Amino acid sequence: MFDSSVLIVAHPDDEILWLSSVIDKMDSIIFCFNDSPYNTEVGDARKKAIAQYPLLNVSTLDIVEPDAWDKADWSQPVTTDYGIKLEKCQEAALRYQDTYEKLISILRSIVANRKNVFTHNPWGEYGHEEHVLVYRVLKALQTEFHYDLWFSNYCSNRSVNLMDHYISGFVTDYECLSVNLALAEEIVEVYKKNGCWTWYADYQWFERECLMRAKPSWEQAELLLYGHNFPVNYIKIHVETHEQRPHRIVRVAEKITRCLERFFPGRK
Repeated sequence: MFDSSVLIVAHPDDEILWLSSVIDKMDSIIFCFNDSPYNTEVGDARKKAIAQYPLLNVSTLDIVEPDAWDKADWSQPVTTDYGIKLEKCQEAALRYQDTYEKLISILRSIVANRKNVFTHNPWGEYGHEEHVLVYRVLKALQTEFHYDLWFSNYCSNRSVNLMDHYISGFVTDYECLSVNLALAEEIVEVYKKNGCWTWYADYQWFERECLMRAKPSWEQAELLLYGHNFPVNYIKIHVETHEQRPHRIVRVAEKITRCLERFFPGRK
């Protein structure tokens, strides 16, 4: 399971949120994305965090995020060869597909001689479009290099409809492992100190997580009409409706207001 292994995730902090039981067992850990097209500060913060990382086997591909977050319709998700259909923004959809091709090209040489690859699950854990993208890249490369592909069992109320796509005929091997809480908390502090922790500040880890082995296409002779029972670490997150989501101009105005209050305290 851990022989000749690599862990590949979309963003720094994904590795401890979704695969904390195995991060200290990997030969190498690779982050795909670093910079954000609309947040120039996050890239520098992530680079600082990686430089202070308590493990020495981490690196980044330093690719710019396609900014695909919240661009899919998670109530009725549509899968594609390169991930999930982005219904809400055509520009992001084009970047998303381009990023798929770029990752295929870059990761091919990285996974070529690996026996075990660990990554996001097909529904993107809590429902992140870029997580789904990275899974699709590594699933495609699996057919070329025949490594074992592993992912964890996290899901949320946002992503459960996409997970349902994989229940019919879902047959997998899995291993249940204890979360490495001490190491996870140590790494969280590095991310928080550098201002690039992107998850809930008071998040409580599960005690265990299950690592599932994705059945390669050559092992599945037929699509079954039933699913295979497997454990799920279920997270309930707040999902905003379109009506609840503030307009971008409002968010920018609020950010400017906070900056002014910081520089001119006490003024209204």
